[in-house]
Amino acid sequence: MAFARRGASVGVHYRTNAEGAERVAARVREAGGRAVVLQADLRSPAACEQLVGQAVRSLGRLDVLVNNAGLVDRTGLWEITEALWDEQMAVHVRAPFFLTRAAAAVLPEGGAVVNVASMRGLVAGPHAPHYAVSKAAVLMVTRCLAHAMAPRIRVNAVAPGYTDTRVQAHRPPEDRRRIEAEIPLGRFATSEEVAEAVVYLASDRARYVTGQTLVVAGGLAL
Repeated sequence: MAFARRGASVGVHYRTNAEGAERVAARVREAGGRAVVLQADLRSPAACEQLVGQAVRSLGRLDVLVNNAGLVDRTGLWEITEALWDEQMAVHVRAPFFLTRAAAAVLPEGGAVVNVASMRGLVAGPHAPHYAVSKAAVLMVTRCLAHAMAPRIRVNAVAPGYTDTRVQAHRPPEDRRRIEAEIPLGRFATSEEVAEAVVYLASDRARYVTGQTLVVAGGLAL
């Protein structure tokens, strides 16, 4: 929606939740924008290439890629299986790499890629180490691709902290209050605040910024 408000045509990707993707696309259209819905399982590098092709055929061109697909898994250290580890790496690391490489063939001079990482890629914690390690790897993928694709394409990352989304809806009120007390700015981020950071890095206002990670965590990552 943040991109659509700036006049961008939007490709909304999904893996299994077609209904959710259609709802997002409908909101864009109701606001007067243009949106298409695209399906792919990004655990497959071949599907990543096909998704880029779908986007170009549906929209006519591709100027910005936002790698925002993600998985939440709170499995503890001793319960993590090889399959759980591999799935986190496939979605959070392999997919952005192969999607960006495929997009590079069609992005114009000045095109931009923004990877959505996580504060957990910067700040270690006792929970879900496979998630944290995968998000840390996203930051290095961002830096490596920024080097390789300069000066034609910029590649940056946004690392959100606790954000008001369905991912956090499971928390009881006392758990939320405890977390908010640890955040210097005293609250969770809104989805809109994270989206604005993504839009900034994709825009010409950030035309001299590449290989960087913008942390949107209310100071928690300090």
